[in-house]
Amino acid sequence: MTKHLNAALCLSISLAFAVSGCKPKAPVNPVQAPVASAAASGPQAAATPAEAPVAAPAAASAAAAVDLDKIAVLAKPVPPFPFVDYPPSVDKKTYSTKESDFDQVHVIVGDKLHAVEGRVRKISFALDNAKISQFQAQRDYTQAALNMGGIKVNTAKPHDTAFLAANGDDQTELDKKLGYEFHTYSYEVYFLPTATGRKWIVVMVSDTDVDIISVEEKQTASSLKVVTAADMKSELDSNGHVALYINFDTDKAAIRADGKPAVDEIAALMKKESALNLSVEGHTDNVGDKARNVTLSRERAQAVVRALVSDGIDGTRLSAAGYGAEKPLTDNSSDEARAKNRRVELVKLARG
Repeated sequence: MTKHLNAALCLSISLAFAVSGCKPKAPVNPVQAPVASAAASGPQAAATPAEAPVAAPAAASAAAAVDLDKIAVLAKPVPPFPFVDYPPSVDKKTYSTKESDFDQVHVIVGDKLHAVEGRVRKISFALDNAKISQFQAQRDYTQAALNMGGIKVNTAKPHDTAFLAANGDDQTELDKKLGYEFHTYSYEVYFLPTATGRKWIVVMVSDTDVDIISVEEKQTASSLKVVTAADMKSELDSNGHVALYINFDTDKAAIRADGKPAVDEIAALMKKESALNLSVEGHTDNVGDKARNVTLSRERAQAVVRALVSDGIDGTRLSAAGYGAEKPLTDNSSDEARAKNRRVELVKLARG
């Protein structure tokens, strides 16, 4: 057996870090990845053989609404982050790895854009360098994700017409958010809910290259300085409004623990300034469905109001509104700009 052939046969085994050595297995049939539905309660056990050389995502007619909260936690352990790695035949000198201990990426869940934050790693390599075919790369990474108990959760692909139209119709920007290099890549998103948190594997394979994104969701303390009650009063007196960056769970209206100090400062201000009435207004960036962004921004504003009421503030002094991406502070041309637009504003109200 040649060195190259032996290395290629090791690919499936080397994808999970927990396995060592290079003992070839019997050939694995190509797999058609199962797609989670809204009523899914756990990993699907069976896979249907694919007819095409490369396993393709299920048709867009499959259930588009995927409720991640209804997918059962995996009973078996998952290999340590990043779950899968380069094939052993790839020359280490050609490794292309981008890794961050905390970042935000976007994936497609059902036919919707979904933001995920945590530890992120993306590996990229050329099929020629790995000495494997497009078919084998697609098959082996797909099989690795399924063997861990992963559930394929996307029913749309990045360049589907309906997906683009529902998410701003800016193909270049969406490709950047998804880390999707070119339209000839496949696109499969695998969701792995574990007892220690949610994990993701995104498989993208073209006829020349492979990109794999691994994400381990986690939260991190905000690097921003908390705006104090005195700071808020100064801004409100000067400008009539103040922008705050209160941390919420991704795509949800739940205030995170590290967002509570900012809410406490608002409560302290209102307790000291008994005549102060505020409109709490939520804002998002322009990524994602417009109607969903408006709803999410309103729900987040309402969550802040509820938290203030629970802190002893009279609810009649407060109102809540959500504007989605309608009132940006700056353009949405970069991650930094979009982060600035994702905010909660306090607006001073004059009441008789």
